[in-house]
Amino acid sequence: MAFRDRALIAPIARFVTEEHIRTLLILFSAIVFVFFTTKDYIPFAARLIVPFLLLMLVTAPNMRQRFNLLLWITLGLALNVVLNFYVIANHGFVIMYIGIALMVACASGEDASKNISRAAVFLISILMGLALIQKLISTHYMSGDLIGSYLANGYMFKALISLVDPSWPQTVHQNLAAQKALMDVAPSATATMSVTIPPAIQVLAILLTWAALASQVMIEACVLLRNKLGVWAHYAIMLFVLIIYSTRNENVFLSMNLILGYAITDEQSKSARLWYVIGIAYLMIMEAMRLRPGIIG
Repeated sequence: MAFRDRALIAPIARFVTEEHIRTLLILFSAIVFVFFTTKDYIPFAARLIVPFLLLMLVTAPNMRQRFNLLLWITLGLALNVVLNFYVIANHGFVIMYIGIALMVACASGEDASKNISRAAVFLISILMGLALIQKLISTHYMSGDLIGSYLANGYMFKALISLVDPSWPQTVHQNLAAQKALMDVAPSATATMSVTIPPAIQVLAILLTWAALASQVMIEACVLLRNKLGVWAHYAIMLFVLIIYSTRNENVFLSMNLILGYAITDEQSKSARLWYVIGIAYLMIMEAMRLRPGIIG
């Protein structure tokens, strides 16, 4: 029997597939809740009040009440951006933007799904485009040094590389020990350290650098050509999120990518909605529990 037809999942699958805006409000509320309750710099008052506003939001019976609640929640997100401008990086900005887009959608009545889709396409296209430009003009990235440092420190593909080079975990340990020793000696001074990167790993770093660029161009093209690609555009977005998840601990940001992907689904691609929801639920649960199960290490 198909996964989505099982008795336990069928009602959820039906809801998230057919109730586009209501599901978006629930997903948005889940992301804001985890964001506000897991970040140490969020004031206690906000942690206390926002969950109740979010509960009221997901149970609000009409668009007007949802708009009013979104207004207060988004104002809180905006205040958080202002107070923690250099701390929250782009996470707070993106969540705030999604809140504003949902406000516009709730104010537009029958066109709510179309308006939130347009806003999501605009944001995800801008994010991908700016990130691509940033990488292309960055010598640190284009030289392979960024991904090379991730490999050398065991942040990505540690277990996978160990299958080919059994001594790799020990090499990573030595690199991390050298880095810690440097920070202990000169935590605030300008200093350099040498790390061990075998030639094969250097080649891998360059290949992964260009592969990441190519995948980002592909995702950008999939978003722009989503009407022609249909559900395959959404599978490409999910694959991109899976790749990033395997390399970096960015659960909140990846959840926001998935909610944007969910927002741009339409009648032709709504079969992807359940998978978006499952992905967001997984990432939010892992973030709330401070867990990070690996995929390919």
